Amino acid sequence: MSTPRLLLPRSQRLLSGLRPHQHQPSSHPRRSFISLPPKTISTERRLPYDHQRLYDIIADVDSYVRFLPFCKLSRVTKWTDPVPHPTSTSTSTTNSASSSTSSSPSSPPPRRWPLEADLTTGWAGIEETYTSRLFCIPSLGIVEAVSGDARSEIPLSELQKHGLVDSPTSSSSSNSGSGVFKSLVTRWTVLPADDALRADRFQHPWSDVRLVVKYDFANPLYAALTDAVKDKVVSAMIDAFVQRAESVLKDTRNDPGAAAAR
Repeated sequence: MSTPRLLLPRSQRLLSGLRPHQHQPSSHPRRSFISLPPKTISTERRLPYDHQRLYDIIADVDSYVRFLPFCKLSRVTKWTDPVPHPTSTSTSTTNSASSSTSSSPSSPPPRRWPLEADLTTGWAGIEETYTSRLFCIPSLGIVEAVSGDARSEIPLSELQKHGLVDSPTSSSSSNSGSGVFKSLVTRWTVLPADDALRADRFQHPWSDVRLVVKYDFANPLYAALTDAVKDKVVSAMIDAFVQRAESVLKDTRNDPGAAAAR
């Protein structure tokens, strides 16, 4: 005589066949939102001024607070040694807050370039103070400010040619403790315009100025809050630079020789 089978309702039979599923970790973890690559915004202008004079304005980091709309503090804390001629590449450092140097009347005035600066920026209600590593390459028309985990995007061979070294340290990150920016690179480039457009009928030299900002927020919430205004930021910055150039160099437009003199 066979043992009678216990008939269960269909729903119970289905449940009895279920087994707990053990999750197996994937060998290919999904990329987190925080690890998204830095964002890049840029803009450019063509100006009727000598490129070397425009470069001097861009390299004058101490003056940023006077005209850049999102800059609340700009103070150079480290400089290269004075360079007797623009072609010299000596860059041994000194700590100072002033770039004034003496020179003989018969030779071009010595020039030293900023290496580090303390900057405070405010953007869309977010404010942060940090130290930037500065890289001035006059031969390429580049002034680059690098902060946080970012690295200079100037070719290593070019940095070595000018005796520059990009060494991120704790001093190149946020000083406020908020850590708004994980990385920040601001690069100005000013070069002579194409030969056909370098001078107008009054023999004024023309130059192309380009601004590129590459940034990565430590908190993705900041990226979401500022995404709608990011393009307006670089436009406001370069427009402010144009006004600064007009204020400083307006007299050179009436004197073509002054625009070429250094």
